[in-house]
Amino acid sequence: MKRLWILIFFVVLPMCLLAQQKTEYNRKGDEAMKRLDYSDARMWYEEGVVQCDPYSIEQLTSIWLANQRMRPSMHSLMNKCRACLELMANNEDTTAISQLIIYYTEGIGTSKNETLAKSWQDRLEAFRKPVEPVFFYPSVNPIKPDKPKEPMKFFVGYAYSMEAPYGLTVGGVKSRLGWFLRFKTNLGFKEYDGECRGTDEFVGSAPDNPFHFTNKKKVNSYAGTAGLVVKCTSWLYTSVGLGYGSRELLCEYITIDNSDYKIEKSYWAKNLDYSYSGLAADLDVMVKFGPVFVSAGCNTLNFKYVDLNAGVGLFF
Repeated sequence: MKRLWILIFFVVLPMCLLAQQKTEYNRKGDEAMKRLDYSDARMWYEEGVVQCDPYSIEQLTSIWLANQRMRPSMHSLMNKCRACLELMANNEDTTAISQLIIYYTEGIGTSKNETLAKSWQDRLEAFRKPVEPVFFYPSVNPIKPDKPKEPMKFFVGYAYSMEAPYGLTVGGVKSRLGWFLRFKTNLGFKEYDGECRGTDEFVGSAPDNPFHFTNKKKVNSYAGTAGLVVKCTSWLYTSVGLGYGSRELLCEYITIDNSDYKIEKSYWAKNLDYSYSGLAADLDVMVKFGPVFVSAGCNTLNFKYVDLNAGVGLFF
């Protein structure tokens, strides 16, 4: 029994006195508030800030909001209040979070910060949102939400190559894969009167009149391809396509009339050594800048003739 009284005297009684001491500054602060003596109230509530007393902090916040003339002398004190509120808010105290939103919105003890106010508002709503119960059924596979389907983006552009400078490319790309169609030509439709090899050897019958080849050459060229577009990143694409193409190299030759050597006529012969038709292939890289893209690559005809590609266009 004697030990019990000693325990009460040395442990319980000091704790009661300490609790009474903690509430004393709030009681005296409230009395000062009733007298509208805000300076005296601030002095008493300031003792509570040392303990991060929520009631003291709430009362000091009320004084700040109601008395603009006292704000210059309260900046340091309100900054301490804000530090206490952040400590309590990080321990999921929703009342402290609500006050922090006011502090950052009104600029209490700190400068106004709409970003932090919005961040604490989102946390408050997350705490207040009811948690839906989750039930697990081992025999039932969980239903995964469908991902929104990405719509296909179409593109159109000008296609250029060294020997077929007039071209058009159209296509479309979804999340990763796409397609394209391309046609290009040099608008060369020159007809020819014979066939040759090298620079001076006719294939078949040669002209009856004397003749000689000049250094003039012309090309009839066209190609159509279709293929696959692969989206590597948000701005980088590659494409490969196959199709049909034709390239005819024409060489000019001059004939001299037998009866009058001053009469000359020009003709064209198809050079079989440098004319191709058949499989056409394209390989390109596309770089996207916003809605605009540029491309570069190469093409081949029957894997015997190689030419360079370039292009520019728009996504829509």
